[in-house]
Amino acid sequence: MDSAARTYSEFNYNRHIKELRRLHKGAFDYAIAAGPHKWSRIHCPQRRYRLMTTNVAECINSCLKFARQLPMMTLAEFIRNMLQKWFHDRHAAARSIHHQLTDAAHHVILKRVEKCNYMTVNPVDWNIFSIKLKGNQRTVNLHLKTCTCNKFQIDHFPCSHALAAVRYMRCYS
Repeated sequence: MDSAARTYSEFNYNRHIKELRRLHKGAFDYAIAAGPHKWSRIHCPQRRYRLMTTNVAECINSCLKFARQLPMMTLAEFIRNMLQKWFHDRHAAARSIHHQLTDAAHHVILKRVEKCNYMTVNPVDWNIFSIKLKGNQRTVNLHLKTCTCNKFQIDHFPCSHALAAVRYMRCYS
C-alpha cells in the first residue's frame, strides 16, 4: 500500500495496486473506497510538498491520544503547553538555519544534486532538456517546471533531472 501511495508514476501505481489486490483484498477495497485522491501522490489534486497527509486534526488527535482522559482545564493547559513547546522548538530550529531551505529540504536537494552528477544532459530547446541516466531518459521543461518523472510537478520541488538541467545551463551560459 505504501508503495502505491508514494509512487510518482501512474504505471507504478497500477502495478502496486494490482499487487495489493492480489495479496490483501480487504486493504485494497478499503483504499479504493477511501479514494486514491486522499492517499496517493499521483492522484492528489492539491499541493502536498512531499507530505502524505493534509489532515491537521489527525496529527493533533494523535498527540492528544493519552491526554483526552484529563479534566477539561488540565487538558486545555496540556494543549497550551504542547503548542507553546512546538512553536518555540520550530522557531529555534528556523533561527539556526543558515540557508534559504529547511534542513529537510536542503538534505533532499543535496541528495538530488549528487545523483545528477551521473546524468547526461542534452538540450532540446532553450528551456527543454533530455536527461539520461543508466538507460532511462527523462524530459525536463524548466519554464513549465515539469519533468516526465513527475516529481517536479507533484512535489513542487526540483527533481534530480531538473537540477541536472539547471547545472548544464549554468555551465554553458
